Amino acid sequence: MNTMLNLVNRHNKVFRRDRMLVFFSILSVIIVIMLYAIFIQKTQVDAIEQLVPASDQLKTMVNEWMVAGLLSIIAVTTTLAALGIYIKDLETKVMADFLTTPNARAKIQLSYVINSLLIGFVLSLIGLIACQLFIVFMGGSWFSLEKIAQLIGIIALAVTLSSVFNLFLTLLVSTQNAFSTLNTVVGTAIGFLCGVYVPLGAVPEFVQKIIMLFPISHTTVLFREALMRDSLDKVFEGAPEAANTYEIQFGVHYEWNDVIFSQLDSVIYIVAAIIVFTLISLWLYGKKNK
Repeated sequence: MNTMLNLVNRHNKVFRRDRMLVFFSILSVIIVIMLYAIFIQKTQVDAIEQLVPASDQLKTMVNEWMVAGLLSIIAVTTTLAALGIYIKDLETKVMADFLTTPNARAKIQLSYVINSLLIGFVLSLIGLIACQLFIVFMGGSWFSLEKIAQLIGIIALAVTLSSVFNLFLTLLVSTQNAFSTLNTVVGTAIGFLCGVYVPLGAVPEFVQKIIMLFPISHTTVLFREALMRDSLDKVFEGAPEAANTYEIQFGVHYEWNDVIFSQLDSVIYIVAAIIVFTLISLWLYGKKNK
């Protein structure tokens, strides 16, 4: 146990010292905030005003929609950046030194995953605090304790899924240059795959299905339901059809062949994806370190 803690502590210190890793872990968040401030917010508000009258609560709801996407993105980019330490150790032969110790290969690999989980969870919690302050500053209200507990639970689920998914991707590369390319691709694509840059209803049907099949996008759905439910009920009060149209078009819920995914469906899908990516990663790691 002490060996594992020492390894995780070592990885954590390396991550905090590497400013580029920290920067890349939040780069996608910065991009989303800029795009939101420039045109996403206005485009969405204008679209909703065609369904219901304009109001301050409407703007709060749109802000919550954006925040939900940010929290999903933070979970992905921070865990991927943390796993960059593994690639760095691999290329600089530090990993070879670790393998000469009595520690099992699985324990060494697990230390990188645990570090990724810790960094992702802590930075996601910081992101949640920042998002709460942003919502209040923009005229929204403070989260209830029940909502905070729910959001923390979703963060734990999102970070776990992101860690095992990113571990799978990381095991496919072996150099820092390749990992930098991977980081760029994931950082660029994740906003689209989570339906943050462009609302779900604005893309072709086959793209919608790709997004709905992407497991991490289901964490965005859970965040949206948790964050937006009160605002949705107020903005669309007395207009259930308009509410349903908005929720489907903007990815608050997923609809596949006229069947609406429930929150439980999304949770089950996420848990199944965690299991699948974990098993695949174990197989890849075993094959890579024969």
